[in-house]
Amino acid sequence: MSTSKEKVIDSAQELFHLKGFQNTSIDTILEHTGVTKSNLYYHFKSKEELGLLILEKRISEYERRFFSETLENTSISPEQRLKNYYKKVTAYHKNLDCRNGCPFGNLALEMSDINEKFRLRLSEFFNHWQRIIELCIKEGIKQKQFRSDISSKAISQLIISHLEGAILMVKTHRSTIPLSSGSKTIMKLIKSA
Repeated sequence: MSTSKEKVIDSAQELFHLKGFQNTSIDTILEHTGVTKSNLYYHFKSKEELGLLILEKRISEYERRFFSETLENTSISPEQRLKNYYKKVTAYHKNLDCRNGCPFGNLALEMSDINEKFRLRLSEFFNHWQRIIELCIKEGIKQKQFRSDISSKAISQLIISHLEGAILMVKTHRSTIPLSSGSKTIMKLIKSA
């Protein structure tokens, strides 16, 4: 049986992804969990504190499920790691019925101009994400799987920009085609001749 704190975290995480941070009220979280307001505030000083904790939780989960299992898995080639990463991201959005979008992209769009704590943490995470991809690309260049005439940093920035834009289109069109076709095109563009 989950504790009231776990119920709040799980429900708020789901609601923030579905409705956005700003559009999810404390009352909505309480209604969704059956937890009392005093109990929620016993665990969290503010909605901001709850939101930042959920962001950390999501980052940890993403790093474990997406980075460790794909991009950082040195038992397979860099090219296959990147393909596996794209497949995993596509499957994730397919499982969401192409709804909700990227929790990090959504939060960046919503909060970066109004909350510096969220903006800074998201910026740090996106930079880390870009470096993880860049290391995979660098290794692929060394192994002559990827082109060496484009900087690994530029490629990694392109991949993240494509992912975030494609996920927005996945959500809009209710189809994973923008993600899968775009990833295939990027793989062709960066593949060594």
